[in-house]
Amino acid sequence: MTAEVALHRAAEGSSWPGRLVCVSVNTSIDKIAAVDRLRPGEIHRPEILSMVPGGKALNVARPAASLGMPVRAVAVLGGHAGDWVDAALRGQAIGIRAVRIAGETRTCLSVLDRETGTLTEFYEPGLTLDARGWAAVESALAAELADDPAGSLVILSGSLPPGAPVDGYARLTTLAKRAGARAVVDADRDVLDEALAARPWLVKVNAREAAVATGLAGTDETVAVSAARALRTRTSGAVLVTRGLDGAVVVDDTGVAWRVGAPPAQGRYPVGSGDSLLAGLVVALASGHALPEAARRGGAVGAANALVPGQGELDLADADRMLSAISVERLG
Repeated sequence: MTAEVALHRAAEGSSWPGRLVCVSVNTSIDKIAAVDRLRPGEIHRPEILSMVPGGKALNVARPAASLGMPVRAVAVLGGHAGDWVDAALRGQAIGIRAVRIAGETRTCLSVLDRETGTLTEFYEPGLTLDARGWAAVESALAAELADDPAGSLVILSGSLPPGAPVDGYARLTTLAKRAGARAVVDADRDVLDEALAARPWLVKVNAREAAVATGLAGTDETVAVSAARALRTRTSGAVLVTRGLDGAVVVDDTGVAWRVGAPPAQGRYPVGSGDSLLAGLVVALASGHALPEAARRGGAVGAANALVPGQGELDLADADRMLSAISVERLG
């Protein structure tokens, strides 16, 4: 990447964590395919545009690694599909601590209808994670944090698989904090509500999720800011609310809100852009940028993701190009 959106360089003397630990409890193989026209009831012979190790936590891990940040994954894997995910992550220089359980890692398919430009998504259910499996996840995260907890930022992102406890992210947040690490939570509904009580360092949600979590009506910027501030009162940390083509808002741990401007171009592959934004934000923080500027740089990474097929995939030159067109403005 060029000088505009720099590769990760830990700021000298900074106490900011220098690596990510991404916990993927609902891992998948994410495919994007394209057809000329999606017609119900007919046979289609799609063109496979991308196949990547997925689930939201890994969709943060891969762009962060592309930006130069050291990344480790704690991932629940099963069967031959899990073997593929393991090998693919290692091929991208992402270290992995696998939690192996019975069954096959799921596949999630997004189909692009070229005629309409719409994406239709098919998500298989995840592997069932019983109490013993969840205990293995907790043990794996504890082991991963044993050597350098203060230097680690733990990403807890995405839906929980069948059988997982609704307070799963709350438990992992508490585990991370007790070890001396910081935690980021990106979840929805009851899982988010439980996690807020553990007071993660950063909460990342989209506008709809923020409104549901706070009981507010609407997804416009005013509601997004109010929702972010309401969530902050429950964690005393920062809150990022993504708004798709309308950009994002971020509220810091003092309650000051900032608007991240909309991307200058609308990509055809928006799935994973919020995860990529989060990756760009934390890499920029680790490189010494303040939260508002880090969010702007994250916006450029998220916008670049939408231009190419594959969740968490991007052309680094696109991110540079997007950055100059994305603004950040204090809202008060």
